Amino acid sequence: MLQWLKGFLFIRDQDFLNPDRTILKTSLLRIILLSGAMLTASIVLHSSLIAYQLNLAFIISITVSFLTVLFLTLWFTRKYLLASSISLLAMVIAACISILLFVPDFNLSQAGITFLYTLPLMALFLFGRKVAVIMMFFNVLPFLLLLRNQNIPPIIDIDISLPATHAYLNGLLFVFFNICIPLSAMRLLKTQKVHAQQMIQHQNDLQRTLDQYAEIFENNGTASFFCNEEGVILNLNNAAKEIAGEVTLNRTRLCDIFELTEDTSTNLLAAAFPTHLKNNNSIKYLLQKASLEHHDTLLFHCHDVTEQANHAIELSRLKKHHISTHFYDLVTGLPNENHWYNPAPSTIHLDMTVALVKIDNLSQINAAFGISVGDAILKAFATELKNRFGHHAKIYRFRGASFALEFTSLPLISPENLALQLRERIPTNLQLKHEQQIEYHLECRVGCSSGNKASPQQAAEQCLIAIKQTTQASPVMVYYIGLINNLLEASSQKAKIRDALKHNRLEMWLQPKVRADGHIISFEALARMFDEDGTMIMPNTFIPIIESSQLQAIFAIKVFRQLLQLIRSWPKNVPLVRIAFNLSGQDILSDRFFKVLIQTYMNHPELIPLLEIEITETSVFSTHKETGQRLNTLARMGVSIAIDDFGTGHASLSQLIDISADTIKIDRCFVSQMGISERHTQIVNAAILLANSLKLNVIAEGIETEAQLLQLTALGCEQFQGYLFGKPAPANLWLKTFQMQTPTHWFANKQSAN
Repeated sequence: MLQWLKGFLFIRDQDFLNPDRTILKTSLLRIILLSGAMLTASIVLHSSLIAYQLNLAFIISITVSFLTVLFLTLWFTRKYLLASSISLLAMVIAACISILLFVPDFNLSQAGITFLYTLPLMALFLFGRKVAVIMMFFNVLPFLLLLRNQNIPPIIDIDISLPATHAYLNGLLFVFFNICIPLSAMRLLKTQKVHAQQMIQHQNDLQRTLDQYAEIFENNGTASFFCNEEGVILNLNNAAKEIAGEVTLNRTRLCDIFELTEDTSTNLLAAAFPTHLKNNNSIKYLLQKASLEHHDTLLFHCHDVTEQANHAIELSRLKKHHISTHFYDLVTGLPNENHWYNPAPSTIHLDMTVALVKIDNLSQINAAFGISVGDAILKAFATELKNRFGHHAKIYRFRGASFALEFTSLPLISPENLALQLRERIPTNLQLKHEQQIEYHLECRVGCSSGNKASPQQAAEQCLIAIKQTTQASPVMVYYIGLINNLLEASSQKAKIRDALKHNRLEMWLQPKVRADGHIISFEALARMFDEDGTMIMPNTFIPIIESSQLQAIFAIKVFRQLLQLIRSWPKNVPLVRIAFNLSGQDILSDRFFKVLIQTYMNHPELIPLLEIEITETSVFSTHKETGQRLNTLARMGVSIAIDDFGTGHASLSQLIDISADTIKIDRCFVSQMGISERHTQIVNAAILLANSLKLNVIAEGIETEAQLLQLTALGCEQFQGYLFGKPAPANLWLKTFQMQTPTHWFANKQSAN
């Protein structure tokens, strides 16, 4: 029973050694509650017997209730320490208030009021100094009441006095002041004493260890130096004195004795570094840092490695020359194609899954930002691949902007599963360390294949075939035999598109921009291309081929000339309104196209208010410095510039600063989620507010429902574009509609226009 009680009160020997403050607080709380509960139980039994004889049942209820709460508080200390501590203080306050209110004799009430003086000490034990101070200030109230020397007028005419009330109250004071509080203080002091003894014992053990180490350090045959992090020598042994000569402790530094590089002399955290004496460079030393974790000083062992250093230098020179020039890429440091095509004999029969990753727009980045930035991106990209796949794949740098990932781990991953992982894990945005403000968007294409180490050439070719079949929507492709047919089909499509451009089989279609009532205020011109037999070639087919085939400038010039032809043929009885056309950053940077654009505006200034440029911000060229300069030149001429797909690129806000745009178009991906996603709605609202604050026009794209229109109108948007008002269609159809339009007529006949 005694052992159980010690365990319950946490007063066993191991409990005093336990540093957990929760154990200490629980012990103090249980000592107070248990000792108080024992006397309270006897008082309750005695007072209940007398109250029963006097037929005062309500007194029995009050005392039994207090005793029940006391025991429940003691029980719940197992799980709810904070609640039990608060309950103890609350019971003390409640008991004193009950005595003050329901005991008419103020002399007896004084004993109950005095009971409140235990609160600061109990709060100090259980909560800490802040709560104890609060209780000290709280006790000013009972102190003033005692000074007043008068009882509070009764609020409820209830008297809980009994003949032995004075004994009960004095008994409570006796228990708490003479037993509960002293026992708790003993427990606290005992804990501090045990911890102090334990600390003294640890100090003695540490001193003995230090003495032993000092003896070993002094007589060790290896030259050793104790230094701080700045390299100042704090101590050295006899062997080190023979090397260093005369040394002034706490003043002489390692760099005063040894020849150290600037980086090494200021940062001595490297594991080891070679050096030699300042006055004698014929003898080579290796300063090797010993492991001293959680220590403010560094221990260096000094070894004479003259002979080994000479051999190592020559061997390293020959080895590095051979490997670096033949088997490793000089830019990224990765194994190169020679390494890939010459596998080790021991791995010839290993199966593997291969992924070939190509940065598709690196040439564009080189053109926009310079080759040095392109090389830096290759290094950063290689580092990201190592971080994300280094434990599972061997990475190679191929020519151009291609990297091969070789997976040979067991169980062998399938190309299909690998494709899913690569889609998620291949980095698509990079920030260079020295250019934290610029984020480069990478368009990566990936081809996957299975094979074995005996045929690396075949695996690489299959991955290349798969890459040629990727698209922007599906940038990862797994090789299968049918891809060869797809490759032939893609070649045929490319020939058709070249032929369509050559014979100018282009047509400008229009899509209206409207006000909320459906009234057309302007159009966006969209290029449509047709095959020789009149079949339309879809934009998602010809645009990627044009971009990848270096036909961008030619295409932009032909589209611009078609747009000029449309304006010249505009019917005289139809009002001529502004027409917007799309340009990418690459179009703007094309000297050939920009010259055509500038000359057209200069020779025909009447076109300036009619032709609006929509710059597509998802292009890497849209953030190029030269792009901003050229667009600002156009803006100074009076050309209206809109930022298309606002919010989906990587430089939306910076474009508002760098480009003199007067309109932003909120992308359809945000509009389509309005009413579904609150986050998308808030983004649209923020874009509208931002545009209004900058005095910019706002057009919402991709509106397909009346609900979207109502929401956007409520947010303050006044111009709209989308299938709700009309799909892109031949110019003649829209010109007829525009000629006879009224808002009511338009809404009644919009389906026919579609």
